[in-house]
Amino acid sequence: YVGEISPRKLRGFANSTSSFFWSLGKAIGQVSGQRELLGSQALWPMLMASCGVPALIQLVTLPFFPESPPYLLIQKEDQEGCKKAIRQLWGEGQHQAEIDDIMKEKATMKNTKILSVLELVKEPAFRWQLYMTTILTATIQLCGINAV
Repeated sequence: YVGEISPRKLRGFANSTSSFFWSLGKAIGQVSGQRELLGSQALWPMLMASCGVPALIQLVTLPFFPESPPYLLIQKEDQEGCKKAIRQLWGEGQHQAEIDDIMKEKATMKNTKILSVLELVKEPAFRWQLYMTTILTATIQLCGINAV
C-alpha cells in the first residue's frame, strides 16, 4: 500500500524500506522473546498478545486511508476518485503528471497477457527470472536473520 500511494520520486525508497522494517520487526521479536524480557512462562501470553497490537492499530486506522490512486484509476476506472485520493495523500497541487503516468501504466497493462502460475512456470522466457526469484527468496529465509 505504501509503495502504491507514494509519489513516483519516493516510490523506490518506500518499497525498499519495507524490507528494513521486516528485519527490524524480526529482530525486536527475537530480542523481546529472550528469557530476561518477555520470554518467561509468566510473560509468554503478553509476548504473544503483543503481535495483536499493531494488527489492531491497523484494523482501526486503515478504513480512514483512501484507496490507492493506481487502483482507483486502473482497476475501477474512477478518475475523479483518483484525483481526490491524490489530493488527500499528497496535498493540494498540480498532480497531472502522476495521473498521466498511471494512465501510461494502464495502457501498458492492456497489452500484457496475464499468465497463470502453471503458464509462468512453463514459459521459457521467464525461466531465469523465476530461478532468481526462487533463489533470492530461499536465501532470505536461510540468511540467519532469525539467529540475530
